[in-house]
Amino acid sequence: MLSPSRCRSSGGREGFVLVAVLMMGALLLTCATAFVWFARVQIRSVDRERISLANRSMVHVLTRTIVNNVMANTYIKYDSPLLEWYKPFSFLAEDIGIWVVQVVPLDDRIPLRHLFLPDGSTLRNELRNIWEDMWVKLGYRELNHLVLDFLDRDVRPRMGGGERETHINRAPLDMSELLILDEITPEILYGIPGKRGMADYCTLWSDGKINLNMAPAHVLEILPGMDGPLAEKIVDYRERQALTEMSDLGKIPGFPPKSRAALMNVAKFDSQYLMIRIEMLEKSGGGTSFSVVFDKTGGTVVRWEEI
Repeated sequence: MLSPSRCRSSGGREGFVLVAVLMMGALLLTCATAFVWFARVQIRSVDRERISLANRSMVHVLTRTIVNNVMANTYIKYDSPLLEWYKPFSFLAEDIGIWVVQVVPLDDRIPLRHLFLPDGSTLRNELRNIWEDMWVKLGYRELNHLVLDFLDRDVRPRMGGGERETHINRAPLDMSELLILDEITPEILYGIPGKRGMADYCTLWSDGKINLNMAPAHVLEILPGMDGPLAEKIVDYRERQALTEMSDLGKIPGFPPKSRAALMNVAKFDSQYLMIRIEMLEKSGGGTSFSVVFDKTGGTVVRWEEI
């Protein structure tokens, strides 16, 4: 017959073993759960990477196809949103989602890389008033000459400007380089709701002239010989009929001949640079956007951005 103490000892060991077994089971269950979770994360990651690679591959194919088609066009000498190939289109991507694609002509703002004559320092005369009027519209007239000193090739300060060691003294590679100037804030460069910024008036993508079929009204109104009402006349006309040459401006009711003459050295009707906007809308609810800029004269991609 076992003594009470030995019974208690035996029961204690059995209880300890039971607790240990339960703890081990809980640990194994936790490990199994963690492994399942890790496996799912890895599967999702691999699947996401597969979709991402498929998207990039498709964008390469789309870009090359669009560039080749644009380069093949030798009969239409203007660029307007009214042309069929500049209207958005979409198509299904098997088992992934839907692609939405649009080609947009650029050359629609003040050409920031073509402000100066070949010497790199003398502001082009036909752009002088446009440049000055832009800063008046922005409300920062005092920054006019400082930004020119920041961009021109020489190190001689302009009246009202000033040269600094931090100035790039070259054409910008990206609009954001202007933020090197302490006086240029993100709000001045990109604008805020209800107030335009410098980027609303300027572009890197232009051969030096502004496509009247694409320029927004606030840019049109500061061009030589233009004002707000004339800008609206152009916008209204081009919504129905593309502008193809200077003589077309004479078809716009109330458009004065002297304004048409004033635009000769700064305006055009085609675009050297085009932007391809590509958006993948996935069935899962996610999506990826791409922005590709290419030079139409040589078919060269000059900017690739994945958002």
